[in-house]
Formats: sequence, C-alpha cells, structure tokens
Amino acid sequence: MLMASLCESCRRQGRVFCPHNAALEIRRQLNGKLMQEMFGPTPPNVFVGHAFYPDVFWGPLVSAEPVEDDPRRMYGMGLEEIIRQRSGLVRGKRKDNVRVQSRLLSEAQDAVMSIKPVDVEAGFSKPPRFSFEFDGVVHPVGASAPIVRFELAENPSVPRKVDAVCEEGLKAAEALGELAEAGFDVHYLSKLLACGILGEKKSRKMVPTKWAITAADDVVAKRHLETVRLQRQIEKVLVYSNTYLDNRFEILLLPGNFEYEQFECALSRRIEMLYEKRQAGFPSSSAGLGGWQGEAAISEEYEGFFGRADFAESQGGGYYAARLAVAEALARMKRQARCIVFREIGSGYSVPVGVWEVRENVRHAFMKSPVVFDTLPEALAYLAGRLAVPLAEYLKRSRVLAQRRLNEF
Repeated sequence: MLMASLCESCRRQGRVFCPHNAALEIRRQLNGKLMQEMFGPTPPNVFVGHAFYPDVFWGPLVSAEPVEDDPRRMYGMGLEEIIRQRSGLVRGKRKDNVRVQSRLLSEAQDAVMSIKPVDVEAGFSKPPRFSFEFDGVVHPVGASAPIVRFELAENPSVPRKVDAVCEEGLKAAEALGELAEAGFDVHYLSKLLACGILGEKKSRKMVPTKWAITAADDVVAKRHLETVRLQRQIEKVLVYSNTYLDNRFEILLLPGNFEYEQFECALSRRIEMLYEKRQAGFPSSSAGLGGWQGEAAISEEYEGFFGRADFAESQGGGYYAARLAVAEALARMKRQARCIVFREIGSGYSVPVGVWEVRENVRHAFMKSPVVFDTLPEALAYLAGRLAVPLAEYLKRSRVLAQRRLNEF
C-alpha cells in the first residue's frame, strides 16, 4: 500500500484512492535510484509518442527496480500496486522521424524482441525526473530523461518464430496474425509493432505505442473472427461476468450470426448508491430508481457480421481490447454468436491504467462458467439485477437487441 490518505481534491470527488499522494510517496521511495547512468535487468519495452508525428519522441524503458510489465501477470493488482510497479520504469526520450535507422533503435529492437528481461546499460543527458503520466490506452509511465546511450549487456532471448517472421518481411498485419496463431500475446506483438520490427523491410517504421496497442488488438481479433464466422451458432443464451479495478463487465451472447455491440458508461456516485441499495434488497421505488434522468453518458459502438471500416471513436482502444477477448473466446468455443458487452466504470477507477485492464477483465470473464438461459427475456431479467444503469437505457440504444427473434421468447 502506498498511502491511504486522500488529498482535498480527491476527498471532494469521493475517490477511494489518491494518485497525487501516491505520486509523492513514489518520489520519496525512488530517491537515489534515478541515476544518470543505469544498469540492470529490464522488461523489454519502448514508448513511442504520437505528438508531432511523423517526428516523435520515443525511447526504451529502463528499470530502476524490479517491475512487472506483462498485463496477464499484472491482473489482480490494485491501483496502488500497479502504479508502484510502473513507477520503477524510466522512459528514455529522444526525438526522431519514425523511419529513422540508428544504433540506439537497433539496440532497442533487439531488446524488445526478447521474451525475458534483459540486462541493459543506459545513459541519460541528466538524471531522470519523476513525473507520473496516465493514459487511457497505454500503461502508466514514471520518470523520464533524454537518452544518449542504450546497450544490451547480454544476448536477448528471441524466439525462433519471431526471428523468422521478422526476417521474412511479411506485411505487418500478416506477421501479427501469424505470430498470434503461434501463441504470442498481443502485448508482446504491440511492442514489436511499435518498435518498427514488423512489416516489409523497405517500409518499416516506428508506430506510436497508443496506435500499436489498438492495431494489434484489432488485427488479431479479425484473424480469429475469420474462422469464428464459419462456425456453428451457439444454442443457448449465455451471460459471462467479471469485475476488476471497479470496472464491471457483463457479456451477453445470443444465438445468431456474429455481431458485436459494446456499451460503456462511467457511473456517477448517485447511480452507484442506487445500485448498492438495490443490491441490498431495497425495492426499486424506495431506492429512487424511477428518478433516472440519463445522468451518465452511455456510449455505444457496433459492427455487423462483416465488421466495420471506421474507427470506434467513442470508445477508442477499449472497444478493440474487449472485442479481441470476445473473439478469442468464441474461437476457443468454435462457435459464433451475437455479442453484447456492457462495461460500467465505477468511481473507484480513479486513474486509467491502460486498455490492458479491459482486455484482461473480459478474458477473465470467459475463464468462468456462464449463466445459461433458454430465452432472452430470462437473461435480460438477470442482467437488470446486475447492471447499475437501468436496463431500459441500454435497450433503447441497442442495435442487436432491436432484432427480436422468435426463438428468443
């Protein structure tokens, strides 16, 4: 635990965790560890910014202390622990065109291809300065400084398949799909894409980290869906559920050809209180549920059987992270379905930690046994008791649920 006390701003907002006091505590803990010259084992990663593209700030990440970088192993950590882990990474910075070729980039690429932490030596033009940054797509990042030297102190552990695919010079989308089928997770694949390792050799370039994460989620999901669309439809109505970091996911699968719809809603404290009363057994009338006035913005994104050509603007990377996890699950089931994902974001999610949280949340929902229903009305009645937002608010926005079928009654 970093620090339990809340600053005045967080107290007014009703937060249960204070990132401001946490940052102060982290700065104190890292005193003396942020050096102009650093050496040690580092989870291989780079950060490529998107501002000023195609001339971007980028650089390798270097560990000031042992940290965890893989989202699959970070799942289950609280906000405090995630921030503590990520604060131990120092971001080296320099500005280059995305097509630059340099020794620094070559060393960073060799490190990123490794599937294990690798010993590195890094030199900065001045001691790194701590300034914690949060983003809705990318992992939080801690201290940073202009980097002048980055060298591997040992041979990286590069899988033969990765080495072969990179040498072949396949198009980036094809390379991502092939490596995903070989069992490499999208977190690793997005790092390869960001560092300019994938693609035809003549056109390789760095890709901003935010874009690379979403692109990897999108491309790998599409690869899975190519086979999912050929599978038999599910026969029952299924509901999968999971909650992590105060992000509640309810996933409804219906018989039919593949469709995908996703809702997102950031809950106000009043909505949360009404939900808590309802869960405690208060009747709807006494809980004040009839007073819903559309207090929270609900975003909806949709794609039909053949996918979508435009970007899911209202939800961004969260849409593609959740869709990937759903596509993976359907591929394992060898079934197709009409899918609706409900994401309700509670006030306890006070700082964003990246879309890996969405991806892992949905993945863990599918690790559990579903609740099975014979009819859609039964499933909707069940969901009405689990969702904080009144179900009617979702029903009037849903494109999938507007298509009522005889076998759903």
